Amino acid sequence: MRHVNLGRIGLIGMLFLLIGGISACERRPLTDKAQIQASATTVTNTIQDQGKELTAITNSLEKSQSLYVTEHKEKPNENLLQNKQSDVYANFAKRTTAMTTLTADYKKLSDAENTLSSFAKSKSPNLPTEKIQDLVQSLKIIGLDHDTFTQFMDEFTKAEQKFYADTADMTDEKELDTAMGRLSQYYGALYQQMEIMQANLTTARQQSRELLQELK
Repeated sequence: MRHVNLGRIGLIGMLFLLIGGISACERRPLTDKAQIQASATTVTNTIQDQGKELTAITNSLEKSQSLYVTEHKEKPNENLLQNKQSDVYANFAKRTTAMTTLTADYKKLSDAENTLSSFAKSKSPNLPTEKIQDLVQSLKIIGLDHDTFTQFMDEFTKAEQKFYADTADMTDEKELDTAMGRLSQYYGALYQQMEIMQANLTTARQQSRELLQELK
């Protein structure tokens, strides 16, 4: 007849209890409500950041032409956009940084949209599905805005680079005015697009706040 090693059995039992305790302490998945709240909070905060980025881009565009006119007189035979010591280049760099950040922030909004979309058709009586659907639609529109604005900015940047290259040694005022006039067409389109973006961002931010209020 075998003797039972009570000490070993006790040790094994304690080991199982320890493993069970560790498993219980593991972070549980977020509830539906918590996931929606997290996404809505991301939308609220990210839109605030995007507003700042659009303001930085607007300020840069508004300074571009006046900086060019002043600095071109001082350095008439130089491509100011390639001179990293020029005010024109510094202004261009600020706009580029703001645009890069704007795009990174849009990725956050896109991720939030994907999460919210998974709850948009929920039948749960505890979830404000209509408000979720409203916000998801606004985020889709913001996505279209971002794509359009990015295309405009890409084309404007190409035109801007060509402008600085073509006018580096240009001294004839009439030719300069003509070249600046062509570039100015992009400014109007960009300002118009940013106004649309700001309006849609404001709508989405208000909707995200209302959604968070509903979830309290």
